[in-house]
Amino acid sequence: MQQEEFQKMDLIERAEYVNSLLAKEKEEPLRKVAEKLQLNYSSFCKEMRKGGYSFNQSRKQYEKTFSIEEYKEVEKYINKSGDANDVVQFIKDHFDELKVLLEVHSSQLVLNPIVYDANIETVTKTVQINSKVYSEFSDLCSKKFGHLRLRDVLSQCIYEFCERNKDKTPRL
Repeated sequence: MQQEEFQKMDLIERAEYVNSLLAKEKEEPLRKVAEKLQLNYSSFCKEMRKGGYSFNQSRKQYEKTFSIEEYKEVEKYINKSGDANDVVQFIKDHFDELKVLLEVHSSQLVLNPIVYDANIETVTKTVQINSKVYSEFSDLCSKKFGHLRLRDVLSQCIYEFCERNKDKTPRL
């Protein structure tokens, strides 16, 4: 790329182009990119500062910096740009799909990640349970939740019981 082309580039395009070149360099990235662009190092740095860009040393790229006044002006539009209207419009446009997703979600058993965490030891315990309750539980699991292991569903039930009751004061 010629110096003239570089200097005529749109500032955002220039920053993106230079950042792509900087990403390829390991040592002294600014000096090497300046050489590639056939620019004096100090001229290159001065040219890149135009438009409020500055070099972020830790990320090794040029970034747009705002003055406080510029930031306040942008912030006005971010907070009042009608984001709520966009959300409402999205909901209107996808209402039927969202309704189906909510219905499907409400009919699914969602396991807490702790139930199937591979880093937590599994223990084997023998539990005595009412045969009628176990039969209903087993049938329900096989019919509606056949994709889940019975031990995971049991773990989820015990987990939910613990969560629901851990802060309750026991009766004496």
